[in-house]
Amino acid sequence: MSGKQAGDAAARAAQRDLVRRGYDAISLAYRSDDGQAASSSAEDVSRYAGWAAELARLVPSRAIVADLGCGAGVPATRELAGLGLRVIGVDFSAVQLARARRLVPAAALVRVDLTELRLRPASLDAVVSFYALIHVPLADQRALFPRIRGWLRPGGYLLAITGAARWTGTEPYLGADMFWDHADTADYLGWLQAAGLAPVWHRYIPEGSGGHSLILARAG
Repeated sequence: MSGKQAGDAAARAAQRDLVRRGYDAISLAYRSDDGQAASSSAEDVSRYAGWAAELARLVPSRAIVADLGCGAGVPATRELAGLGLRVIGVDFSAVQLARARRLVPAAALVRVDLTELRLRPASLDAVVSFYALIHVPLADQRALFPRIRGWLRPGGYLLAITGAARWTGTEPYLGADMFWDHADTADYLGWLQAAGLAPVWHRYIPEGSGGHSLILARAG
């Protein structure tokens, strides 16, 4: 690894660690135990329930699903487990995972940075990631997509929230500094296709004055 590559890797690690420390600090402010986000409308939890139900209709009963960036497990991990899916929740915030163990005892939980996650090839029926990838540096996101393809069985699904427009920055959020990095929808669709994850559909999800994309892709 060259000096520049090592410097870039160190910078990305620092950005990811900022996110980890941020969610340790704002866990309860971000979501209450019932899954409601302080900054969202009452429709927020039902929206996650709808996404989980859509995915459940596509996969076998008792399917194995990894929830990348599961946070405190609410609402997404809880909704998926409640539909009879076997869920592996992955997050690097110790505070968030401590809450997830209490709130979603049916889920298997793993504390690890997404860039370091290792799973058996073809061991998953689906992967979901809601509002987590957008906190991961773009270079690390792009490297993650082929690994997700490797974890999925042929015909398995990725359902993920991504950026809809290009933006990167660090800003205060609920009292903690937070880092974001995302590309636009077209870039994500191309990266997924190149990783062997064929986009099935994508939707714009409004968020205040902006929004994100929800993308469903299928492993070939």
